[in-house]
Amino acid sequence: MERATRAPRVILFIATAAAAAALIGGIISSQATAASPTPATSASAGAGKVVLKIGEQEPPDNLNPFIGWGDITYEIWANEYLLLCGRDPWTFKPDDKGVAKSWEISPDGLTWTFKINQGITWQDGEPVTAEDFAWTINYIIDNKMSAYVAYLRYVKKAVVVDPYTVQVICTRPKANLTELWIPVLPKHIWSKMSPQQAGSKFQNPPPHIGDGPFQVVEWKRNNYVRLVANKNFWLGPPKIDELLFVQYQNADSMVQDLKAGSIDAAYLFPEAQYESLKNTPGVNVIKYAWFNWDYLAFNCYNSPDSLGNPVLRDPRFRAALEYAIDRQRIVNVGFYGFAIPGYTFLPPGNWKNPDYSWQPPAGVRRDFDLAKANQLLDEAGYKMGPNGIRLDKQGKPIVLRLWATTSDPARQREIRLIAGWFRQVGVGTKLAVYDNGVYYDRIWNYDGDTFAPDFDMYLWSWDGFTDPGQTFDCFTTSQIEDWNELAWSNKEFDRLDALQSETLDVNKRADLIKKMQEVMYQDCPVIVLTHPYKLAAYRTDKWQGWQRQNYGTGAVMCGASGPWAYYKVEPKTATTGGGGISWTWIVVVVAVAAAAVAFVLVRRSRRAGAEEE
Repeated sequence: MERATRAPRVILFIATAAAAAALIGGIISSQATAASPTPATSASAGAGKVVLKIGEQEPPDNLNPFIGWGDITYEIWANEYLLLCGRDPWTFKPDDKGVAKSWEISPDGLTWTFKINQGITWQDGEPVTAEDFAWTINYIIDNKMSAYVAYLRYVKKAVVVDPYTVQVICTRPKANLTELWIPVLPKHIWSKMSPQQAGSKFQNPPPHIGDGPFQVVEWKRNNYVRLVANKNFWLGPPKIDELLFVQYQNADSMVQDLKAGSIDAAYLFPEAQYESLKNTPGVNVIKYAWFNWDYLAFNCYNSPDSLGNPVLRDPRFRAALEYAIDRQRIVNVGFYGFAIPGYTFLPPGNWKNPDYSWQPPAGVRRDFDLAKANQLLDEAGYKMGPNGIRLDKQGKPIVLRLWATTSDPARQREIRLIAGWFRQVGVGTKLAVYDNGVYYDRIWNYDGDTFAPDFDMYLWSWDGFTDPGQTFDCFTTSQIEDWNELAWSNKEFDRLDALQSETLDVNKRADLIKKMQEVMYQDCPVIVLTHPYKLAAYRTDKWQGWQRQNYGTGAVMCGASGPWAYYKVEPKTATTGGGGISWTWIVVVVAVAAAAVAFVLVRRSRRAGAEEE
């Protein structure tokens, strides 16, 4: 009987071990599946694909690199097009991971020689060569492509020396050529269309042809943008198969989807959700200033064609209004404390070696003082009318249009605060909330072919470039009708911008950029209100490889450093830790169980033998 019952026990052990292995395997399988949950939208994703989903509220405005300008749009481009020169995500210093692998500058500072990385291919298989690098630069210069031409000041032309060498010829030294955020585009694709089409009409419908780690293959407006991994990326394929930017109309829904695991990261969520997400297991939450500023813009266009209120062309009027703004109150009420007061475009602490940020000192800084605001408006000749509203120089009551964007509750709170303060100094306001499309139409309004900006004041935000010179290029006189949304002109600012652009000594250049901030602050074409913290959250229980940029104090999800935000992100599987069950432990457990059963069987065998004796 002993021999008859032994076999079923062995079978029972094998079945039990197999069941345990199946159970453990099932756990692992479910964990791997959870790392790539079903998309929250109708985007197609094949079985077994590893899909990373990023929640965003801002939809792309245009996927054409010569036209679009939204933050999310830049983030998408950064993943599909390499820059002229790469950027180290930790330091933001130029590196060899862009199209160029090395560069030299002539002793007179007028000729840059770039060597191109060999082995980079476009996503249609064509090689990336010096022709693409040179064509991109020449196309921008020759056709005055407004998105980038201001950044190439002093660049005369690019000359192909050989298939992997380019010389860039300058009329004067060009300080920031290796730091410019300009993507290289494929000549064999973009040269087939006219500059007029490329610069004003072309929507760049997917699939795109780029050379980055991801390729845009689908764009469903107001829903998602889908990118697939470039398996032939020259530095090796990404760790994921697809990258999905999911657009949300409601920030609370985005946060709830992140908590539920329907998306894997959320960018720019409401301040009120910060603590809740911070206490969500498996989610890491960060806040950071990111070369950004929140501001009140004035229509400064000094032309009879302007449709803005003429009082805003007076810098004394604009400066007086700054004294009527309580920045700390905006921080506390508008942003629930998730911001710092701001005075210039460049937030403190975002740059190292050198630091480009300038802050107005005491005695120069225009802090909240309603009495001072009233005094300066009186001195500037804007008399108080009988109904408590000041009069302009023609005796008309001053009532200014003041706008906020529909997608930003913080700025909607701000305009109500600002309207109340302005009322206390005799300036009336007419409040309105518009979407970004209305902003674009009114700021860059035309009456036929005549530029006629149609606004008074609005609240908006900017993310500047990591190179501050590239940011300030946008606000020169030459950029009126393009990047210079204020339509502001200042000769001293223009002169300093020209100097910083050609100053190769980084410390001297930093001094010039600080002086530019001082000049802008004195003339007050815009009132910088705060530097809001950007809030982002991402799952660390299911994903690894997230990398914070800018010395570990900045963004994770951002295209400022190029295509590295998602390149190394991968699911946490059984072999990569993160609380998963390791196969090593599985083998140990099964081996121990097998040894234990074998021991029992041997003992029973020996006992049976002894009994038979």
